[in-house]
Amino acid sequence: MKIFKLMAIALVAMCGFSSCSEDCDHDFIEYDYNKALVGTWTYLADNGQAEAMVIKENGSFVIIGINGNGNLYEEKGNIKVVHNKVTLAYEDGNTFEGRLELVSGKSMSIVFNKDYDICLTYDYCQNDLSDEILGMWVCNETPTPVENDMLIINYKADGTTLFSGYFYEARDFWVNAKGSYKVIGDLLFHRQPDNALETGVAQYSVMKLIYAPNANSYGDLMYLLANARVGENFVPATTTWLRVKQHLDLPGQKYDYNNTYVSNVKGLDEDMTMMGYTFNIGKMEGKNLDKMLKTLLFAVEFPNANTIKYQYHYNGQNLVFEAPIVVDGNKVTIKMSEFSSYYRDVDMYMYQDKDNTQLHMYMPTYAFINYFANMDLAALAFAGEIDLTDEAAVEAIFKRMDERVESINVSFTFKASK
Repeated sequence: MKIFKLMAIALVAMCGFSSCSEDCDHDFIEYDYNKALVGTWTYLADNGQAEAMVIKENGSFVIIGINGNGNLYEEKGNIKVVHNKVTLAYEDGNTFEGRLELVSGKSMSIVFNKDYDICLTYDYCQNDLSDEILGMWVCNETPTPVENDMLIINYKADGTTLFSGYFYEARDFWVNAKGSYKVIGDLLFHRQPDNALETGVAQYSVMKLIYAPNANSYGDLMYLLANARVGENFVPATTTWLRVKQHLDLPGQKYDYNNTYVSNVKGLDEDMTMMGYTFNIGKMEGKNLDKMLKTLLFAVEFPNANTIKYQYHYNGQNLVFEAPIVVDGNKVTIKMSEFSSYYRDVDMYMYQDKDNTQLHMYMPTYAFINYFANMDLAALAFAGEIDLTDEAAVEAIFKRMDERVESINVSFTFKASK
């Protein structure tokens, strides 16, 4: 309870806590609460502050919290409750006394009105969710949905996170970025990636986690509740996440193209033609690629575990590629060089939901360059506009992509064919 210690050195006016005279006028029952307090208790304040208090049977406690500046702190001590009087004795020697109310074992109010006139109300966490969060999650609903906005987070057992992405407004620090996290009870503490901190964002964010196994036909859902800073104010915000597999089940699956997401786009501000469409990488938007691929009726199929087949329409004709693939977890390498020596291999990442009804195909910069240069080369050859035996002409197709694309992150989304 770092908050009390901060107040003791004159930081009395902290928003997010309610006045006892208004909200903490309770009738306290006279009995010893010590045994009833054992477990994990958490609260999330309106101003973004949060704490998790873990109380053990011997009366010791550990508190991990985040303050209004986004900094993480940890406190240890002992708690003692006699009747309705609570005493918190910290390891550094500070001691605080107050009143306590326990409501049906589900919430706990600690009142420090003698000196500070504040009331903290914690919720009891019956289940520790630190194991439930492990794995990959794709964000499929936000308070302010944006067309070209998608994010996948992998929560690893070692406490680190890996962000894959195609996040709105090319926020580079979310793309392929590594961070860390800690779950205590139902509170999720995120440490932002190092390159994000360079932009001035708070070091930590905190969210209340609600886990819903098998919540819909696609699988497990996770709801993250936060109070996000908007200017000088804090606004409640909830995002919804769907668990995706950390392995692929590809044989026999066929998917139809759905949508394209892009981010982190940097490149030459110059028009270029690809497959009959004009693009400017310096001004690229997801809707440009989406328009092209919807017109081409793009689809992918996996005849077996080691083969990909993708097709599109070009000048009224069907073009079909079938190439061997190498699968390593969620990483898939399309061995286009084995289909034809003129093409480059493409390394990408794929994700499926529980029932294989959705597929996300994610490409970082090098994959985008190779993939679309391959497609453009095939279209030019089909139209008779390039001689594939002319090595210089073939290399020029890849070179113009290399020169124009500094960075881009792309994801295609697919739905299972009916």
